[in-house]
Parts: sequence; structure tokens; C-alpha cells
Amino acid sequence: MKKYLTTELNKNEPAGQSKIIRYVGDLSPKEREHFYQFVNSPYFNQHEKTRELLDLILANLDHPNGMPERDQLFKRLFPREPFDEQKLHNVMSYLKKLYHRFLAQQFYEKQAFQEQLFTLESAYEKSKFPLFNNRIKALEKSIEQHPHRDSNFHLTSYRLNTLLGFYQVDFGDRSKPKALQKVIDHLDRYYLIEKLRTSCQLTANMMLANTQYDFGFFEELLQYLRSHFDQYSDDPSILMHYTILMSLVDEGNPQHYEALKEMLSSKMHLFGSDERRDLYSAATNYCIRQSNLGQSEYRRELFELYQKGLTTGLLLTNGALISEFDYKNVAMLGCSLKEFNWTEQFIQEYRESLPAHRRENIYNFNLANLYYNKKMYNEALTALMKVQFTDVRHRLNTNMLILRTYFALRDTEALLSLIETFRIYIIRNRKLTTVEKKGYTNFLRFSKNLVLLRHHASTFSRKSLQEKLETLRQKIDATPNVINKHWLLEECEIQN
Repeated sequence: MKKYLTTELNKNEPAGQSKIIRYVGDLSPKEREHFYQFVNSPYFNQHEKTRELLDLILANLDHPNGMPERDQLFKRLFPREPFDEQKLHNVMSYLKKLYHRFLAQQFYEKQAFQEQLFTLESAYEKSKFPLFNNRIKALEKSIEQHPHRDSNFHLTSYRLNTLLGFYQVDFGDRSKPKALQKVIDHLDRYYLIEKLRTSCQLTANMMLANTQYDFGFFEELLQYLRSHFDQYSDDPSILMHYTILMSLVDEGNPQHYEALKEMLSSKMHLFGSDERRDLYSAATNYCIRQSNLGQSEYRRELFELYQKGLTTGLLLTNGALISEFDYKNVAMLGCSLKEFNWTEQFIQEYRESLPAHRRENIYNFNLANLYYNKKMYNEALTALMKVQFTDVRHRLNTNMLILRTYFALRDTEALLSLIETFRIYIIRNRKLTTVEKKGYTNFLRFSKNLVLLRHHASTFSRKSLQEKLETLRQKIDATPNVINKHWLLEECEIQN
């Protein structure tokens, strides 16, 4: 009875709610064609009903009436049988498993050297040594021609020389240790690159969020690397990730950033696509941190890095998508530098490149920021009314923009209320680091002082007001950690 009751309740649910139908719908036209070929390959799939289900999905994805309901979908698959929810679920489940395997196959095919390595490892395991010797020469040639000495190069060389070393030990001349020496050499370099890369990522995350990580014996590894630097200075990947790490842990020394800039301008050909993004992200994030600490000279430099990232694709994912955070950073920086025409073009041009589920929210916030900077304050507040808080950073940015808009409109009552509620939110928030909290509370403290000075401006002579504003400006300038310091300094200037 339970089975039939469940079937009766579910048979009219839209089939489009199924995960596999959503997955297929998210594929590009080219990917759908490849998935169709994959499912119809007898090597990967011999289940006829799964192929029929995919045909039905592809035929109805773009149909004006949408996907058939579940009972209708079942009827097309099994025309002479009564509706059976479990049977339909099983076919959908088979197709979903094929989708998972399709993703894995696609990813595998994109990995350099993997097919050649697996061929060699299989040939060695099956003792097919003529094939092994033939293909190992081909792989050695491919590795030698590989343009980048990255972690994948060293990992592939490690696996190749492991096979070759074992072969020499078992069937060759054991007195020739060349392959086995290469095993440990490439393993060391692979580990150094990945340890440095991961440490960079964790260190950056510690700076962004209130988190801590145990880096293991990393200090000992750094000491070893520094004492043997001549041995590894010819390895661009090790040098790059070491420089990135130093720009994080020793960011007061601008030489590390200058080294990153030099790599960006003249050594990009030495790195693969992933490492180019690592390098670019490290340079931009350094400029962001310095700008947030009040080093205003880095704002123009960051803007130029963003423009370079858009033209080269380094700022985009898969050459087409832009993260909401990068979109916001580019638009806000362009506005603050008064590059209004360029910024408006950017906001509109890259709107569709934003993640679909948050596109309108991010677009409206940045449009509001553009209106604010163009002194269209009422339009800015109207756009901000369409923005919903989705995370801590979004709330911080939105509150900052509302505060500045109220200030421009001289709405003292609303300003003081917002400053107080904003201060309490910052203090109580556990996702902000101590440094971040200090930067925001400093900003709010100086903002309140500025608001009260401006509100009571009519009670002071022009000279007295100018002196008080100059005193406040000097205090702000002398304070090392103030979020949005450049805005406070600008607003401390006496206005006609």
C-alpha cells in the first residue's frame, strides 16, 4: 500500500525537478552533444532505456511547454506499463551515474601525460615490455618538450622514473642509478611546489577570515629551501610560489611585490595557466591589502592590473565568467579613480558574466556605487533598495555605501543611527579578523567625528572649522589601519 500511495502522490511532479535533468540543462550545446555520444557509446553504456531517457530530456529541454510530468515521462519510456515511480527513479539514477562518469572522463582527457602514464603503468603491470620500452621513449620526449616546469611536470617525471627505475632494478643494470636519483629529485621539487602553493593559499585565507592552520614542519622546510636556494633558483614554479608566500608573510617589504610584477611582465611564458592565475591573483591581492591599509598609490596600480586581467583573460574563469568579488572590486576601484565611462561600460559589459543566481544583486550594488560616485544620490539609494544581504562581505560593502550616501545627503540622524548599529555588528561578528575589526571601527569612529563636525559647521567660523577638520585629517592619516581611509581624507577637505 505504501508503494502505491507514494506513486500516486509523486506521479504529477514536474520531471524538471530531477537533478539529472538540471545537470543536462546546465551543459553547453557542445557538452550536450559530447554527453549524448558518451551515453550512446556501447563501451560506457548498454542500457537502452537510459539512452531513451536522454533523448527525451534533450528533446524537451527547450520546448515551450517544458519537461513532461513524471507520469508522462514514464509512459514514453514504458508505454505498456502502469506508472512505477521506483522504475523511473532507477533509469534516472543510471543516467545520473553516467553523467558523473562523463565529467570524470572529460577531466581526465584534459590532463597532460595521464593517458601515456596509464598506458605505461598498465604495460608494466601486464609485463608487456616491448610496448613499455616503446612508449616510455615517447613519454620522455613529450616531457622534455613540455614548456612549463610546474608541479605536473615534476609529478609526471617522478612517476615515469619510478617505472623506469623499477624496470632497471628488475631487468636491467642495477649499477646505473640515474633513474632512481631522478625519482627523488622530481619528488622533492613536486612536494616543494605543492607545499609552497598550499601554504600560500592557507596564509591568504588566514588573512581574509578568522582562521588558523597547522602548517606542520613548514618552518624547517623553509630553512632547508633558503639554505639550498642556489639548487632551486632555476625552477620558476618554486621561485614564484616562494615569492608569493613572502609577499604575504613579509608584505611590509615591497621588493617581493616588485618581483611578482617582474614575473607578470616578462616571465609569464614560463608558467602554465593555473600558475599564471596564482601569480596574477597574488599581485592583485597584494595591491588590495596595501590599498586597504591606506597606501593610496597602489590603487592606480591595481586598476591597471585589473585592466590587464580583463584583456588577457586572467581575471575570468574559463575565459568567460567573472567572480562577484572581482566584479565589485573592479567597479568600485574604477569609480574611486573617477574612471566613470570605463567603469559604466565594464558594469554593463560583464553583467552577464556574473554567476546567474546572484547576478542582479551584484549588478544593482555596483550600479548604486556608480550612481553615488557620479553624485546621483537618490538613484544610488533606489538601486541599493534592490540589494539583499547574502554574506558578511556583501553586508559590509552595502552598509559602507549607504553610510557615504547618507553623508552626501547630509542626513545626520540616519548617519548616526547607522554608524552605531554598524559598529555593534562589527564588534560582534566572529568571521572578521582582529585586524579587519580594527580597520572598520577606526573608520566608524572617524566617520562619527566627521559627521558631527559637518553637522555643527554653522557654529564655527570658517577658519575654526578648517582647523578642526585639519586636526581630524592628521589623526586619520597617522592611523595605520583605517578602512576606506582615502574617502575620510577627501571629506576632511574644507568645501566652498
